[in-house]
Amino acid sequence: MNISTNLKAIDTIKGEILSEIANLYKSLADYDEVADFESVTNEIATVIAMEYILARRLGVDFAGVDKKISELLSIGVENGHLLEIEFSDMSELRKYLKSR
Repeated sequence: MNISTNLKAIDTIKGEILSEIANLYKSLADYDEVADFESVTNEIATVIAMEYILARRLGVDFAGVDKKISELLSIGVENGHLLEIEFSDMSELRKYLKSR
């Protein structure tokens, strides 16, 4: 694949990520009123998928992203990140990722 094609793909992915993040924030702003769970779930899933694809385009394989996420979650658990202390979010996600 040539460099210009790869750069175009990266720019397209970045645009999609930004667009979905904007949609997510818009949905979250109205979330109490609308409670559009399906839309929020779709936007979060799209952002995550596009981030994985962006990583691949930048030369990082999917397993490398997973490994880094696990490392960051472990650091958050060990350092007592607020989300871990208050809600156990990081250890729950780490457990989930290990189970798949």
